[in-house]
Formats: sequence, structure tokens, C-alpha cells
Amino acid sequence: AAAVALPAQAGDPPASHHAELDAIAHAVSARSLHDLDAALVGFGARSTLSDTHSATRGIGAARRFVKAQLEQIARGCGGCLRVVTPSKVFTGERTPENGVEVVDVVAIQRGTTDPDRVIVITAHLDSRRTDVMDAVGDAPGADDDASGVSALIEAARVLSRYRFPATLLHSADSGE
Repeated sequence: AAAVALPAQAGDPPASHHAELDAIAHAVSARSLHDLDAALVGFGARSTLSDTHSATRGIGAARRFVKAQLEQIARGCGGCLRVVTPSKVFTGERTPENGVEVVDVVAIQRGTTDPDRVIVITAHLDSRRTDVMDAVGDAPGADDDASGVSALIEAARVLSRYRFPATLLHSADSGE
């Protein structure tokens, strides 16, 4: 059976118009993206091997910041996001002798009718210097990939206001 195109009626929105998508796109805040990016850059060294204990510097501080942002979004949507921090210790030639614990920050927005179908939105939290073993030198990574993590957090904020059939998984990974 062949599909028949019906003529557009006067006053009909263009075929590409979708009110909910328009609302989602217009809810994205340039100010929020800028502020998130600046905060992540402010942690200085975000190498996977960098400080994990400081409150103001290193990948540990950056992870805690991202986790706090996602938890705040979860509170704002009545717990629609579940924030988890899976981790694993890796060893190898590009790690210290005792290995390095790699911790990701993941927010899960469970789907309503098809929750086993998962859409993954990801960015990497780490940034590094030319010397991959330099864990203390600044590697602010505004565009590698603080801006991606900022977009991930902003997407979680905006999308948490909606319900989707599939599960959305927002993952800020501590390694590429």
C-alpha cells in the first residue's frame, strides 16, 4: 500500500515542528553551560591520576561536583534520577604501580514503558597533559571535555522535566 501525502492545512505547523522538542531546546541555559564549564576548569588538574581527596583540585573534586549537580537535579524532579558512582581499579603501564581507581558519575532516568531500551549520553570528566603520567600539572580541558560534561549535566536538568519510554543514562566518565 502506497502512502498518500495529505496537503497541509492553513495554520498547521511545519512538518518539522514539534512543540515538546522546541520546549526542550529552549530550556537549555547558556549561562548554566558557561558556569558549569568554568567550575570544571577551576579544578585544574583533572587527570585520571590526579588528586582524589582535595575539595578544590583534581578529578576527585570534579567528580564530587558533578555528583552534587546531578543529585540536586534528582531532588528537583522528585527522585526521577538515580545517581550512582561505579568504579574499578585499573593497572598497566599508564598507571602508578598500585593502579588507579577510575570512578564514573552516572544519573539514570528510568524509562516509563520501554525501560530496557537505554539511551546513553556520555562525556569524559578527565583531562590530561601531553605527558599522560603528569597528575599534578594543570589540564583544565575546557573543551576536552569540561564542555561535554557541562552539556551532559544541562541535558540531565532539562530532560528530567519529561518522561520518556526508554531509560536515559547520563554518564560522566573518568576515562575515555
